[in-house]
Amino acid sequence: MVVFKIHLSISSCHRFEVAKVLFARPGPYHILIGCRGAINRANDAISKLKQLSPNSSSTAEPLSIDITSEESISAAFKQVQEKFGHVDILVNNAGLALDTAVTSGQLVPREGWNQTYDVNVTGTHLFTSTFAPLLLTSLAPTPRLNFITSGLSPRYTLAPAGWPKPDTLWFPYHVSKAAMNMLVTEWAHLLRNDGVAVFNVSPGGPWGRLIRPVGAAFCADVIEGSRDEQAWPPKVIRKDEVQPW
Repeated sequence: MVVFKIHLSISSCHRFEVAKVLFARPGPYHILIGCRGAINRANDAISKLKQLSPNSSSTAEPLSIDITSEESISAAFKQVQEKFGHVDILVNNAGLALDTAVTSGQLVPREGWNQTYDVNVTGTHLFTSTFAPLLLTSLAPTPRLNFITSGLSPRYTLAPAGWPKPDTLWFPYHVSKAAMNMLVTEWAHLLRNDGVAVFNVSPGGPWGRLIRPVGAAFCADVIEGSRDEQAWPPKVIRKDEVQPW
């Protein structure tokens, strides 16, 4: 079964932990680990996976991709299409938070907002749109399209009266993840009649605190189909609850 996991920057811990759980399970899976920039980072992660589970029936390989680049997405699609012709499970785990870069002066606010949206919403959608046909050619009984969201999408808290407000630091990340939740809802409706199970998975509380190991095991459960009954209607699911959004 071909599992394509796409990741970017801060999601690297999620990528490795979920892959580690899959490698330890009976499988078998062939995991394509998306990597932006130096491909040796993905190769190092794969070597570690093999060391941790030397008897695993699963395999993995790196795939260079940057979801903020149409050329990169197209090149990755062509490579996967020519080699495999299908994808059984597509995992969107790309994520970017530039809020501290804005507060430190590295980026102006508009740059921070636009770049955050480019990865968390626009790039995620364009990547999914490009690779969706490979899910439709899957021979698996239930192809799965998984999105990894956050407990911070959004977080509702009341601020004290007056200005300036003290808690605006993570607004771009909060709002972009909430927008991604809406994007997942659209994809769930779009692929409903194609038999693709679409999931919006929140692996833990704020900052994904449960990702190791509880959240990783939960994400792997979704990949393996044990949560298929929760795929419809669209919702954000955690291990033991439906997350308000």
